[in-house]
Amino acid sequence: MIENIKKVRFVTTVGTLVFLLASAVLVGWLWDISTLKSILDGYISMKFNTAVSFLLLSVCLIITSLTKRVSPTILTIELLVAVYSLVSLSQEIFAVNLGIDEILYPDVEGFLKNEAYPGRLSPITAVLFVVMGLSLFGQTLFKHLRLYFQYAFHFVSLISLICIVGYFFDVPSLYQFTFLTPIAIHTAIGFAILSIGAAALNPCLGVVKLFLERETGNIIAKKLFFRMMGLIVVLTVIRMQLYKHNVLTLSDGTIFSMKPSLALSSILFIIICFVFIYKAANAINQSERKQKLAEVHFKSVIESAPNAFIISDETGTITLVNKQTEIIFGYTKEELVGQKIDLLVPTKFRHHHPKNRNSYHAAPTARYFGAGRDLHGMRKDGTEFPVEIGLNPLTTGDSTLILASVIDITKRKEQEAIINKQVLELQNKNEELEQFNYIASHDLQEPLRTVSNFIQIIEEDHGKELNPEIKLYLEHINLATGRMSMLVKSLLDFARLGKNRQLVYIDCNDVLKDVVSDLNGLISASGAEVRYGVMPHLYAYRLELRLVFQNLINNAIKFRKNDIAPIIKIHCHEEKNYYEFWVSDNGIGINPRYFERIFQIFKSLHKDGQFEGHGIGLAHCYKIVGLHMGKIWVESEPGEGSTFKFTISKFIDNNEQRSDEKAGKLHNAG
Repeated sequence: MIENIKKVRFVTTVGTLVFLLASAVLVGWLWDISTLKSILDGYISMKFNTAVSFLLLSVCLIITSLTKRVSPTILTIELLVAVYSLVSLSQEIFAVNLGIDEILYPDVEGFLKNEAYPGRLSPITAVLFVVMGLSLFGQTLFKHLRLYFQYAFHFVSLISLICIVGYFFDVPSLYQFTFLTPIAIHTAIGFAILSIGAAALNPCLGVVKLFLERETGNIIAKKLFFRMMGLIVVLTVIRMQLYKHNVLTLSDGTIFSMKPSLALSSILFIIICFVFIYKAANAINQSERKQKLAEVHFKSVIESAPNAFIISDETGTITLVNKQTEIIFGYTKEELVGQKIDLLVPTKFRHHHPKNRNSYHAAPTARYFGAGRDLHGMRKDGTEFPVEIGLNPLTTGDSTLILASVIDITKRKEQEAIINKQVLELQNKNEELEQFNYIASHDLQEPLRTVSNFIQIIEEDHGKELNPEIKLYLEHINLATGRMSMLVKSLLDFARLGKNRQLVYIDCNDVLKDVVSDLNGLISASGAEVRYGVMPHLYAYRLELRLVFQNLINNAIKFRKNDIAPIIKIHCHEEKNYYEFWVSDNGIGINPRYFERIFQIFKSLHKDGQFEGHGIGLAHCYKIVGLHMGKIWVESEPGEGSTFKFTISKFIDNNEQRSDEKAGKLHNAG
């Protein structure tokens, strides 16, 4: 906003200067004041039409800078000036007189001087007005071509500069350009001012930004350019005076042959210096922009970070903090910047901190502190809190700054305490579970064996005395005891599952080959066919994974259709983080509403005796797949067969004892 105000102020000032110049010349024509028309005696007068054109374009320039709205009136005036100048130039080129030169005001002075066409614009003036009028018109309507119109304004500035230098060194060829009619000195000055003001409408385009944009390169270049240009002028004047007073001599003994060379060399030197300065300024500006952009990005990243970031110098003085630092430590930025970083260290550790800081500055590298040790920070109110700190050196020129990243881990410590407490409780529960396993394997089995033995004794000793009804009761008791013994054994097997597991690199082809071999009798009796392709090599718990395949194949054979031989297909495909196995069959299928239930221990979908088993096979699979950090599910429809899918993670940690996971799996399965 401020830059836009400065631009408007500059353009309106320039436009006003041109307006005043043109108005003064018009007053000179209307009241016949020679000084206003030609400045000095013997100088060429600015034509009345030239002054009118300057007046119109200066008004257009001022209005354009003050409003963003496109004005048809302004565009019409700019185009009118360009068209009039083009027609005037055509008259000169084709040696015709269309009678347009004295429509506005008769040029009596030109008539008295016997000019061929009084009141007519000089060819140079006409060319520059054509360029100015069309460029002002075009840069408003054709925004995508503004850069080209900007360089057109620069062209006008260059030509007017050459004309001014020509007048300064009294070299007519530089302000006449081989035409019969030269350009007036104040006309050249008017074009220089007007073209610079027009170029300032777009200060980011062309070379005008060198003088208007306040960047380091531009400021340096602007000072260098004006000083060098002033130096060139001074040295040239001194050189001319030396030649004029015969301190230096010329071959022909006159000064006139020397003037054009001096003028041309001055112009070329100014242009060359300007080009070099412009390139140097652009390089400096580009470097500065990159640096500023990097600083902005760095500060935005620092400010938006969830950690507290603190930058300090080699003396430990804080130079920058972010918002999170204020939140964590309770200080404002103003209170921290300029203070020693020791302010944030607990009082009891402060006397060691300068020594530690100097030691770090002696060999600054990226370091992390906090893991395995207790570090604390201190808030403004004096309270201490646990932190983790990362240090990174930032090299800037000859000095090294330190970027400290501070994380408040108070909540993490509280959560760790809760987790440690829960782990301890879980370990106690596991010990209780181990005790239960011992009781179940010994104390529960023993009464069952006793009942079974007493039934056998009764049958042997009193078999003849027992009536058929009592024998039937004893038989049911014996069967129930046997079933209870099997359930206890199954529960023990489930609890022990994976307890002594060992992670190994296995070939799943060998695992399936062994499973099929073990189930060969069942496969042959049922007429089943087991098909599988090339299986992967992977890290897994060999015995447990084998049990998964064994249970799934056994279930596929068990729950087959009566009139169709079982066909079991097994395949696997590899994903980024896991392997996914499919075991499909053509059996009786499963109702979707039982998909969750079938993986629970001792849950069977069929009546006792309809299918052999105790409802523990899929519960085993569920737990084993969990040990492999995977999941298992089924896709099926009644009468359409079933497809059991399970995954094996590629990132199984054999050393991590997941007591909580085992307990959770047992809870979910039960």
